[in-house]
Amino acid sequence: SHFSPLLKSVNLQPDGTGGLDCFLLTTKPFFPSGKSKPGPAAKGGGTFDASAFVWVEGEAALHSDLKPHNWYSNMVKKDQLSGNGWISTFDGPAGAIADYSVEVPKDGDWTLWARANPVQAQIEYRIGNGDWTAIDCTKATDQVNIATDSKPDLRFIAWMKAGVIPLKAGKQNVSFRFDGKANHHGGLDCFVLAAKPFTPNGKVKPGMTLDTAEPGWFAFEPPIDEFSKDALLDLRGLNERRAGEKGFVRAKGDDFVDGAGTPIRFWAANAGPAKDPDGADYLAARLAKNGVNLARLHGGWFDRTGNDPKALNPVHMDQCFRQIQAFADQGIYVHLSIYFPLWLQLKASDGIVDGAIGKNPTGLLLFEPIFQSHWKAWAKGVLTTKNPYTGKTLAEDPAVAFFEIQNEDSFFFWTFQPEGFGPGPYRQMCQRFGTWATKRYGSLDAAKTAWKGEIHPSDGEGRLGLYKAWDMTAEGFSKSSPGKQARATDQIRFLAELQHQTYAELAEFLRKECGFKGVISASNWTTADNRQLGMIERWTYTATDCIDRHGYFGGKHQGEASGHMLRTGHTFTDKAAVLDPTTALTGYLQLAGKPHINTEVMWDAPNRLIADGPLLLSSYSALQGVDGIFSFATHSGTWDTDGTSKWPMMRPGWLGQFPATALQYRRGDLKPGPTVLRQVVSIDDLFAFKGSGFVEGPNTDFRLNEAPKAGEAGRDDAFDPYSYCVGRVERVIGGAGTPESADLSKFIDHANKVVTSATGELRWDWGNGLVTVNSPRSQAVSGFLAKAGPVKLKDVTLSCRNDYGTVHVISLDGLPLATSRKILVQAFTEQKLYGWQAANGRILDVGQAPINVKDVSATVTFANPVGLTAVVLDGNGVKRGDLAMVGGVLTLPKDALYTILTR
Repeated sequence: SHFSPLLKSVNLQPDGTGGLDCFLLTTKPFFPSGKSKPGPAAKGGGTFDASAFVWVEGEAALHSDLKPHNWYSNMVKKDQLSGNGWISTFDGPAGAIADYSVEVPKDGDWTLWARANPVQAQIEYRIGNGDWTAIDCTKATDQVNIATDSKPDLRFIAWMKAGVIPLKAGKQNVSFRFDGKANHHGGLDCFVLAAKPFTPNGKVKPGMTLDTAEPGWFAFEPPIDEFSKDALLDLRGLNERRAGEKGFVRAKGDDFVDGAGTPIRFWAANAGPAKDPDGADYLAARLAKNGVNLARLHGGWFDRTGNDPKALNPVHMDQCFRQIQAFADQGIYVHLSIYFPLWLQLKASDGIVDGAIGKNPTGLLLFEPIFQSHWKAWAKGVLTTKNPYTGKTLAEDPAVAFFEIQNEDSFFFWTFQPEGFGPGPYRQMCQRFGTWATKRYGSLDAAKTAWKGEIHPSDGEGRLGLYKAWDMTAEGFSKSSPGKQARATDQIRFLAELQHQTYAELAEFLRKECGFKGVISASNWTTADNRQLGMIERWTYTATDCIDRHGYFGGKHQGEASGHMLRTGHTFTDKAAVLDPTTALTGYLQLAGKPHINTEVMWDAPNRLIADGPLLLSSYSALQGVDGIFSFATHSGTWDTDGTSKWPMMRPGWLGQFPATALQYRRGDLKPGPTVLRQVVSIDDLFAFKGSGFVEGPNTDFRLNEAPKAGEAGRDDAFDPYSYCVGRVERVIGGAGTPESADLSKFIDHANKVVTSATGELRWDWGNGLVTVNSPRSQAVSGFLAKAGPVKLKDVTLSCRNDYGTVHVISLDGLPLATSRKILVQAFTEQKLYGWQAANGRILDVGQAPINVKDVSATVTFANPVGLTAVVLDGNGVKRGDLAMVGGVLTLPKDALYTILTR
């Protein structure tokens, strides 16, 4: 029926029998769909808090000179846009403006977020008649391809944090100006002013949910975490009240100790800085709640916009200072990583004579005095400038526990192409090599005699030319004459001694000139040939306090920009770490007397098989006595719904598994393993490549595509790569030590493809893809669970009908599981974004919010169920409801990560 717009009420009167489910009045066409309400958000729920958020649709502009375009504006998936539309411009005027009037509910600081096109975009905003402020489109999150044909062109939409704005209650004018690089393009779906933390979730308003999920999956959409005292799962209590309250962290033998001298391990994250104070506090609180006690602030502090090579960026400094305070207040220590050569290019104003202008300064920090002076100015400025939020310099603040000299650079990686330094720096290096060879042999002629007359085109005037990285690899040696091999061997020693010396000098500068009292690390990189050069690279790090490395795990992923993002059309393969311990990044060849950390580690996307990652890292790092694991990476405490994300740390498959894995690692639930292999080599042995068969597994970092395919050497037959799953493997270089070689046949069963730790607590069945943890306080199973059937451990039997996943049972009160009064059961299967599609190893659609998690189908049978009662938690660790146990058997909820049992 059609009713008058003056309609006030409706009475429905059944005649005799009848029934009514619901009714609807509509001014738009309506297509019945069962019990669902009409509209794209029909499945959604939740409550929008209009007192804390102001939500404005882009198409609601009061005035606009944006010019829509058929291809750019209309050939988009409007069902992925808030309100099913947007305001956009293409081939229109430069600097097109859209004006809005908004009603601000109250005085205060409001954070402006815009859901707009970030690709080659230039977007500015202003409040009232104020100045225009640029929005940083490079920091977009929750990015979605909205092109109707899914082509990776300009048609994307993403959330961008514009800034924090003090506003008065009442009407305010907000304007946006667009001038994208391609045809002055720009598009705005909606924007929000937030007085509370805001988590981007596609087109959904804060507090609301989409509830869209594929069959057999559930939508993972926890609300903003309010950090309620009612949360039953919160690991903040593991941290100090304020990081560093006991004093500075330091290295002591193979371990780190806190200011009181107590050994400490770090479950860490590459995180921050957030751009605004609320974001900084929220990020710190989220990480602390999930068991993180150390954050790596990884980013350049220098300012390259002008011509002062020593300048620091005041905006970035302020953001970092604020984030450091927020971390410290949550008991989270800070690791500073301020320099990576890929973050900048040389400029003429850097003052390096005949330098490689416009190129990344790879290698320069290790030898070039002028560039070293720039680095020293950055480091001193970072460490000696007073933090306005704490009143201390970073050097004085014991919450700042680590300083990293440089990220991912070395003389021994494929980037070592000496002529690429530029003619001036290359001459310096050749002169240094000539001086070194003269000192070693007495003269250059004597050196060349030792090299059987081998010469280099750059030799002359006291200088000796340098070979490229390939000539230092085993493959390069195999194709070289004896004379060239001898010369290349000396070149390797020259470079290693110079690299070691530089790290020692820069560490001394940090101590004496900057007053830094924390832990110093050198770098964290791999080499062109880890069999031949890896041990030498690690030796150079011994000039500092600890040994660092990086490692990423995943299958093949190919396509444009695949090194750092996902796109439609990319090809990939899934890969399960549980099927191959030798590539799982769980083996550490440790240098005796030094703590070891891994400051970047992640199971890369796209890969459905990531559920084993956190448990493997937690368990095998504990077994080997590794001292810090840093997941990569986030600048926000919110869940990541960006379909292009390569490193999905802020998703349920990674951060969502932190509670059990962080607790197990930090609390020491697993026994440290004995040293099962110890290699002792002299310095001369080191440079004669003796014992070089001891290697770690490969690294799948994005920069390895710089290497020739034959570059990563294989393993030495004399070394069993499964040794790392048994216990500690270490090397002593140039010091006292007794070689050690345990009878590994007791632990490694090659025939059945099973390796058991020397502690008896870990078992890795790589033939079937199954890992078990079986300790008094922590028991878990991970891998291909349906195939395994019921897995009986000491106190629980775990049975899961999911093809693949992880189920972890851990005591929360520190008592053995058999008697624990508070137990966490954590379960995870697989994750993807809603709408993700792939066929035959090719991405068809990267998906969009919300995150979907595969339904859990698992039971836990307790050997001692007496008195146990169970509740299910939401994603923030707050009780969602009660669960029944039948005969000691707990059936896990299909749509939750966490269950708590108490007795």
